[in-house]
Amino acid sequence: MREEYETILIQKQAGVAKITLNRPENLNAQSPQMMDEMNSALDEIEKDEATKVLVISGAGRAFCAGGDIELDVGPASKMSPFEFREFMKKYYYGVIRKIYHMEKPIIAAINGVAAGGGCDLVMACDIRIASEKANFVMGFIRLGLIADMGGNYFLPRLVGMGKAKLLSLLGEVIDARYAEQIGLVDRVVPEGEFANAVDQLANKLAKGPRLATALYKQAMHRSSNMDLDTSLTYSVELQGILIKTEDFKEGLASFLEKREPNFKGK
Repeated sequence: MREEYETILIQKQAGVAKITLNRPENLNAQSPQMMDEMNSALDEIEKDEATKVLVISGAGRAFCAGGDIELDVGPASKMSPFEFREFMKKYYYGVIRKIYHMEKPIIAAINGVAAGGGCDLVMACDIRIASEKANFVMGFIRLGLIADMGGNYFLPRLVGMGKAKLLSLLGEVIDARYAEQIGLVDRVVPEGEFANAVDQLANKLAKGPRLATALYKQAMHRSSNMDLDTSLTYSVELQGILIKTEDFKEGLASFLEKREPNFKGK
């Protein structure tokens, strides 16, 4: 693991890795350096066999306030369309793609505001758990812009096309409870219970069968663009792989013996 990270913090314990966006004085706004470090950290966590689950959160009172005006939005506004596309591909697209495609489950632990690109980052994760103090805003429209880090893909799939357009075209702030109600987040907990709730969820996921977790995630993602018959066939093919694993044998034995399973990821 790289040791020279300056804009993120990395922690690992008991199969759980945590990436904390660490620019609290700027509400963890995204900069090219932060996204470059995120790209590197995601690569290393993906390869780390000891890590079963990843949690992404923010330092201080925000999750992520979106693009940094001085370091991101300002310089980008001076680029040609071609230069801007290459800039986004170099620093930003990789993070979203790596989160979405990583075999390990990723929890977005939303401790505070998630705005613009920060909201896009949240939506790319597999599971979203929010403090009741968190809020969300697709603020691109306020700058005369559109979402450019996956929001146009993820938001309609999470909340439906109508609400996605409402949130995006108005750019209004919504609170955590409403975000849960419409499906933008999966669980909301009181602020005082937030850290413990995130840890409990991550630890439960870390004890699960690694191979089945990876293929479950893959099957759901790919099935979102398949018809029913194709999804059924694809799922059966994956099941044929899993039924030959040691984890399946352990899961079956633990069920019959009425005990907790001890999965090995094999």
